[in-house]
Amino acid sequence: MTDKPYKLAKVVGPIVIMASAVSQEYGAGINAVATQSIGSYPSIGNLVPLIMFVTGLLLLPKVFMYQRFGGIASRSGGQYVWISRTTSPRVGFLVHFLYWIGIISAIGFISYTVGSTLASTLVSLGITAGAWFATFYGHLTVGLILIWTFFLIHYSGVKSYGTVVVILFGLILFAAATSMYVGFSTPNTEYVNVLSSQIFKGPIPHYTLPSVTYSAFFGTVTLFVFAYAGISAAPMLGGEAKNPQKDMPRGIVYAWIIAIVLFTLVALAIFHTVTGEQVYALIQSKKAYYATLPGILSIAEPRLLGAIFSIIVTVIIAKTMLPQLLTSSRTLFAWGEDLILPAHFTHTNKFKAPDFSLLICAILASVYLVYTSVVGVSVVDIRSLSVLLEMLALGAGVLVTATKGEKKEEWEKKVGTPGMIIAGITGILVTLIVIPSVVVVPHVSLVLQPSFQVVMTILVGLVIYEVSRILRNRNNIDLDEFIKKSLPLE
Repeated sequence: MTDKPYKLAKVVGPIVIMASAVSQEYGAGINAVATQSIGSYPSIGNLVPLIMFVTGLLLLPKVFMYQRFGGIASRSGGQYVWISRTTSPRVGFLVHFLYWIGIISAIGFISYTVGSTLASTLVSLGITAGAWFATFYGHLTVGLILIWTFFLIHYSGVKSYGTVVVILFGLILFAAATSMYVGFSTPNTEYVNVLSSQIFKGPIPHYTLPSVTYSAFFGTVTLFVFAYAGISAAPMLGGEAKNPQKDMPRGIVYAWIIAIVLFTLVALAIFHTVTGEQVYALIQSKKAYYATLPGILSIAEPRLLGAIFSIIVTVIIAKTMLPQLLTSSRTLFAWGEDLILPAHFTHTNKFKAPDFSLLICAILASVYLVYTSVVGVSVVDIRSLSVLLEMLALGAGVLVTATKGEKKEEWEKKVGTPGMIIAGITGILVTLIVIPSVVVVPHVSLVLQPSFQVVMTILVGLVIYEVSRILRNRNNIDLDEFIKKSLPLE
């Protein structure tokens, strides 16, 4: 293997793969989206912990396919490589282009939210000047510093990245343990007393939540897919794993188990302290901050401890951008290997980091930060849709490969096993059940509808792919055939 012209460093083990996925998962999804989902679907109320657990289980087919593909066809493009080789290059690119756009916009959006969280924390400590971080220039300053700091970490090599994400994983465990301790040890009566005396300055507004419906339940599942979306970060380290056949499956499974356990227990702790009706009252009263995990803990704990934890949560939310930058840059690297993008995207620096791809991703994320600061758009629905469509395409790819006949590559023969076929069919069924609940979101304009954004993004991706195909044809290269004939080198 050492005689091959590898550009990426093969130094990553299962712990880094697991930590990378969990670090991209455990952030805004559990600390804010879990409770804020009641604002979109009031009827779910106290069912949030159950739905969080169910969402994790529904993603098991994807996890199974990931770990199997990761063990037999581990490459830096991850899911893109698998889908493009098992369905068609065009489908693989379009599905993953949608996912890539979601990742880039998520980096910009999360860098924006850090300013708001930081401002709330400082103001709660009595530092009124901290409100500046929630202004337009405050959001830009904090967001740009974060994006380009993470860029420098990546630029210094995947080994440095691995060290940082393992440290951040330790911080996640500490924050989750603290959340569970505070949540399970704080009775609802104590939280209600503080809400009445300090937040509402009187009785808490009472709302009777409607009965839960099928669409509300699975609409919330779709939102929570956003929380679990980070599992997709694990396969992107496939080109840098020391022993991908063993390390990749282990890292992926470890990440899924840890995520579902932490998400479910933290959600249970939150709803031990607060009820769904109280969360809805806070959201309706424009006091939504106190319906987030930092807000709840700032009330449940002494002021200083609550503020310190808010700072920790702010760091945890911010750190999700680090693995997202890895995911997005390795995607560009893979597209460069497949000649969809110019060779510049496969360039690596002296640390064997794909520097040009990292630079482009950081620039585009910065642009989206500016856009979010002006418009204020959420990316939860489109990110969730991209993850679900990816599972659908991967399941379809498994079935296509299983029925391919005798002319199969060695790695393809390992795809069509009974377990993979069952996982593929289940993944398709789960996607078809869940997706209809979020195709049209109530009270949202057409241009902000997830389905509209998905269609527009796919059309842009189609133009990019067709332009690339035409340019390659001029050099007598059939792009589709070039991609299909083999797996990329790394």
